[in-house]
Formats: sequence, structure tokens, C-alpha cells
Amino acid sequence: LLTLVTSLGMTFSVKQILEPVRRVWLLAGVVVLNSGLAPLVAIGICHLFPLTAQARAGVELVMIAAGGPACLKSCELAKRADVAMAVAFTVVLQLVNIVVVPLWAKGIITGATVNPWSIAGDLLLLVLAPLVAGFFLRGRYPEHRLEWKAGLEKTSNIALYIAIAAGVAVNWKSIVSVLGSWVILASVVLIVVYAVLGWAVAFRNQQSAITISNITAMRFTPIGLLVISTVLHNQGAYLTPALVAGFIDTVVPFVIAAEIGRF
Repeated sequence: LLTLVTSLGMTFSVKQILEPVRRVWLLAGVVVLNSGLAPLVAIGICHLFPLTAQARAGVELVMIAAGGPACLKSCELAKRADVAMAVAFTVVLQLVNIVVVPLWAKGIITGATVNPWSIAGDLLLLVLAPLVAGFFLRGRYPEHRLEWKAGLEKTSNIALYIAIAAGVAVNWKSIVSVLGSWVILASVVLIVVYAVLGWAVAFRNQQSAITISNITAMRFTPIGLLVISTVLHNQGAYLTPALVAGFIDTVVPFVIAAEIGRF
């Protein structure tokens, strides 16, 4: 993510990044869907499957936060997405998370708390800081921009493959332990529904529809894992389904984006 966002800073100007925010109604629709409707959809779909109460809560918690920065990579894989819009909308959704995520967490788990600074810190580290670094490199060393941008993108692609392989290895026991349960199917269905709802928000414009579909499908899952760690003390009944759902919410959007990019 760091190398990808830095390369995006070298690709777009500040004006290009801010321009999508002027599409007020579209942005409002994205915020309502991702921060208001999406957690409700997670709760509803989890109740459609015969999951235990703990498994439902685990899956729901990793889906409450919007604007996972990994959506910037899936937008790149989709090729026809508006990546500048993805950057702008991700920043807005992360800011909204600071207000709404603690409320959703408390609604799912009584007494749950989320430190707003943890969300702000991730926003700064994963998006704003590398983006500013990219802007600086673009302005300071324009003669190297294309060469460095290509190198950063290549590094990002290699890191993605390593991250997915490592994710499978680290979560292998969790994945195996839920085989035969409904957690995997419920998570896949949920992510596909998110992708479809995101597409529907801007279906009149293909580029915007692809972009918002990718943004909506990729949740900011670490926040839910933080709640399980701090409030539920990493109890396996909550943590294992959450880890599996979080991993699936990384892989499935990438697969969808890659398939879109083929056409």
C-alpha cells in the first residue's frame, strides 16, 4: 500500500485528487452506503446463515469500517476505475469512520470501544503520508517520475502476491477450522453484495460504478480485529471467523477486480 499510494501521488496532482469530492451527491451516496447501510447488510446477511452468535459478531465486526486502503490496489487491477476518485473517497470514508465505527462496534458488542486515534493513525500512515511523499517526488524530480512510478508499481504488485501467500499461511489453521461451516460462504456472499451495491450507486457511469464497487467491497477489517483483541480478549469463537472473513474480504475483491480488468 505504501509503494502503491506513493506511485499514485506521482501520477495525480492535488487538484485531480480533490476534484471527485466536488461530486457531492455521489460522495454522499458512497458515505451512506459504506458507513450506514453496509454494516446493516452485514448484520442481515449473517442472520440468514446458521452461524453461531459469536461467529456472526466476528464477521460483523470486521465489516463495520469502510474505506479499506487496499481498494486502491483493486481499483488499479480493475484498470477502468477512477483511481483519483478512489483515493479521495477513501480519505473521506476513513474520516467518517472516526465517528461511526465506535457506534457500530458498541451496537454489535455491548461496551465495545474503538480509539478514534487508531483510525486516524492508519489514515495518516497508509494514505496521507505516502500520498504527500508522491506529490513531493513528482514536483521535485519530474525527470525521474515515470521511471520511479513504474518501479513502485512493480514493487506493489510483488508485495501483493507475497501478502496473499503469507495471509494463506498465517490464517491456514483458521481457514481449515471453519471448512464445513457457513462462515466462508456468508463472507463471500456479503462481499459480492457489497460489490453489487457499490456498482448500483453509480451505474450510469461505468468508470464511477467500477470504482465505487471496489471501494465498497474492500472493508477496513483491522478495526474489527482490534475490537476483538481489546474487548473480547481474542476469544477464538469471535476471532477465527473474523480472521477468515477479513482474509476473504482481501482476496475476493482482488479477484473481482482482476476479472473486470480482463474485459
